[in-house]
Amino acid sequence: MLKEVQEVKVGGRTRRVHVRPFAWNLHAPTHMEWTPDGRLLVVERTTGKVKDVTKGGDMEEAKPFAWGLQGPSSMCPLPDGRFLITEFWGGRIRDITQGGDARKSDVLAEGLQAPYSLVYDERRQKLSVTVSEGRRSRADVLIDLQTGQTEPLVKDIPLFPPPGFEDVSSPPDDPKRKRGIAVFAGCNDWKKVNRVPELPYGSLLTVAEYLLGVPDAGGPFTFGELLEHHCLASGLNFTGGMIDDPLNPEITYITQPLRGSVIAVNVRDQGDYRHQPPVVSGLPMVSCVRISQNGEKMFACSISGGVVWVIEGFSPLEA
Repeated sequence: MLKEVQEVKVGGRTRRVHVRPFAWNLHAPTHMEWTPDGRLLVVERTTGKVKDVTKGGDMEEAKPFAWGLQGPSSMCPLPDGRFLITEFWGGRIRDITQGGDARKSDVLAEGLQAPYSLVYDERRQKLSVTVSEGRRSRADVLIDLQTGQTEPLVKDIPLFPPPGFEDVSSPPDDPKRKRGIAVFAGCNDWKKVNRVPELPYGSLLTVAEYLLGVPDAGGPFTFGELLEHHCLASGLNFTGGMIDDPLNPEITYITQPLRGSVIAVNVRDQGDYRHQPPVVSGLPMVSCVRISQNGEKMFACSISGGVVWVIEGFSPLEA
């Protein structure tokens, strides 16, 4: 059960974290992102819409920012001001900078299998997107924005279905066995840009219980190589979306959907987080987290609840 005021112990001190609904009546919100002009957008996976929740409130009748998408998933701003989105079911990356009917918008890449998490790798100056590469594995792929050419970055990322769904597979009427992949592919791995200059990673990747660094040079890498040599945290619980603290990029906030919590990870300490208390809990199937630019507010969306929550008092800097 969600408590609107939660007490969290940090460094021997008790801090009060305040939680309240910010936007509600959303349909399967799975991902949020800030636009270059400061709007907070959230995707509705099942309706094919993207909604502007900057002002909060009841979103049931709110006019969408963009619509006509096939399984909208991860959104990504580019340095030149463009705003991109992946279509998980459509296999595309679109430019929705202008909003409106997305079916009329530019397509940057297509023919991708279940594309999900999307970031702009600032060090490589390329798009980085996770896709399915087979029935039991995923891959991280780089896309050149100038030529459209793709190249592998991380291969053989194993699929880790949520506990209780390990035996789910494609139905017999699915000859190419694609639907079994689509059930879990997007919930398996999430990416973010690394903003700690001293760390040699262009991006970070969560897979199941691990936070991994993806080197900013070389490759392609395998999941096994990253796990052995570039594991930044372990002991997490079926991870979801993540974002760093704008005031302290060493701190990355990661959602744990099955636990309904958000945990803070220091990307420098390579720690085991099995017994680390979360910064907030009680958020049903929390999938994505974003932080306001001043670092004072955390926004977290709940797939099953159809709610975006706002959390205050969470930052270690406020303790």
